[in-house]
This record gives sequence, structure tokens and C-alpha cells, in this order.
Amino acid sequence: MSIYELEQAVKAEVIERADELKESLYPSDLLSELADSFIPVYYQELAACLADDPSLAYVGDPGLIGSSDGVYQIIQVAIYERLSQAAFEAYENLPEGDEQEEINLISLVANICDPSGETLGAAL
Repeated sequence: MSIYELEQAVKAEVIERADELKESLYPSDLLSELADSFIPVYYQELAACLADDPSLAYVGDPGLIGSSDGVYQIIQVAIYERLSQAAFEAYENLPEGDEQEEINLISLVANICDPSGETLGAAL
């Protein structure tokens, strides 16, 4: 699975669990757990993500890794950073209050996936 597919899966999960997240006292904890649950654990999947996006070889916050961490742990931390960012962005873009009942999920997902408005190759 590519990093793009993982990000889209995380965003879809945020939308699906919108009510739970809005009712939570600590939505940031739930978002972090959600992002963590999508991190691949098998070396082959981690290598596939790295092949898809070589920027995963670098971690934005060097304090998250130790000097003895191997390449796969570094990739996992980089993926966690990207998935956390995707989860928090999706959460921030959720409609407020009563608007939620009238959500067009296809439009919402399309806008979250591609805020520029360009089509992503699928006809909606």
C-alpha cells in the first residue's frame, strides 16, 4: 500500500468516526491512535511505502528517533508523522454542529483528498 493510500484511509476513518471524535474530551489522542493503527508493520510494506515516496527516509522531528534505530523504525516514524498530519487535517475540515446531517460524503472526501479541486482520475 502506498503512503497516499494510507493517508486516504486515515482520512476516511476520521470521517467515519466524526461523531466519536467530536464527543471526545481529547480528540487529539484518538487521532494519534488512529494514525498509529494504520502504520504498516511488515518490512515489505514499509519498503513499498519508501519506494513510493523516498522522503519517508527522513523524519521531520529528529527527537522521535534514537541513534540506534534501524531504517524500518525510521520509516515507521516518518509514516506516523504523515498519517498524523492527514488525520488532524481531516478532523479540522469536518463540518461543525448541525451541518453534519446534510453532508455529501463524496464531495467531502473529494475535497479532503484533493483540495485544489482537480479530479483524481475517478468520475464522481
